[in-house]
Amino acid sequence: MSSFGNSPTLSKEIGPVTVGQILMMATAMVLGLVIVSAAGFTGVLVWVVIAIILYMLPHLAGAKPATKAVFGVLFVVIGLVLGAFVIGPAFAKDNSSTHLTGNGIDANITYTDTEISFSATYSGTDTHDMVICYSEVDYISFKNAYLKNNINSIPTAAMTHAGSTYTGSAAIDSSKLYYVFLAFLNDDGKVNTSTMSHVTLTDFDYHGNINDYTVKGAIWAIGMIALFFFIVLGVTTFMRMRLAATRKKMEAQGRLYPQGYGRCNFCGAIVLPGQVNCPKCGAYIDRPESMKPHKKDYFVCSVCGCEVSPDMKECPKCGAQFDGEENVVTHKDGTSDVSDETKTCPN
Repeated sequence: MSSFGNSPTLSKEIGPVTVGQILMMATAMVLGLVIVSAAGFTGVLVWVVIAIILYMLPHLAGAKPATKAVFGVLFVVIGLVLGAFVIGPAFAKDNSSTHLTGNGIDANITYTDTEISFSATYSGTDTHDMVICYSEVDYISFKNAYLKNNINSIPTAAMTHAGSTYTGSAAIDSSKLYYVFLAFLNDDGKVNTSTMSHVTLTDFDYHGNINDYTVKGAIWAIGMIALFFFIVLGVTTFMRMRLAATRKKMEAQGRLYPQGYGRCNFCGAIVLPGQVNCPKCGAYIDRPESMKPHKKDYFVCSVCGCEVSPDMKECPKCGAQFDGEENVVTHKDGTSDVSDETKTCPN
């Protein structure tokens, strides 16, 4: 089990995870929900940022892929519940009003089952026609309402005025949720956004279940975050599995030491099978015999048993000196050996 930091408390295991991993996953959960609540549905960049936060914080704490996957599912469940049944409905309620102000407009709103009516006074100088702008809401994603119409195609209803007093109404379906405001038109008949009043959602005492909108919004936002999270998790897990398989193959071929034996015990430099001395600090690389590659041209130091390459003049472990002089000795049976000893043949 990977540990988080050097603290024994954070490294303490609770089932398959450590305390440190739980703390990092809780932090990632809170950050992700705070960002999505503030930003709502704002595009791919926000989704990717949240997905990376959800992946990286548990990863830095040493969480395994299966733990990250369970955490991702937990985030989805909690996010959906909060977005659909807590944050979204609270946003709708807080932004439903019967009074509008802004840009010199002060208006009261009344609702019936079939229409929304405005009675407004205007203290500004715009002489164009004031209109009621209203669009059905598509969904509510946490703290944002998204419309079925953009500002250039939003439906409008004309208002009449006497002096600075404006009145008008627009037909609505009381079972639906609308986004409404007042504004003046430009010369081309389009809404002048610089003259808009503040906006409001229709008072939800007059429409159907608010959860119809908040559930859809929560699914959309949390679903896209989950998609990117599991893409990151899947790609990184696949890459780690491929790397592990490659390493296992190289270990079997004697090209790498098993994990835990691939670095110098003194300086931490990477060492490879076949290296007798550390390439960085020169220390002798002492490894179990079973891990050493079989090398026919190497010999063993007669003093300490260290593996020695043919070109060495002294033992890398004990310092014993080798004279380097070799003699071929032919036996009577025809076999031959290499010896570093020289004896004078008696007459």
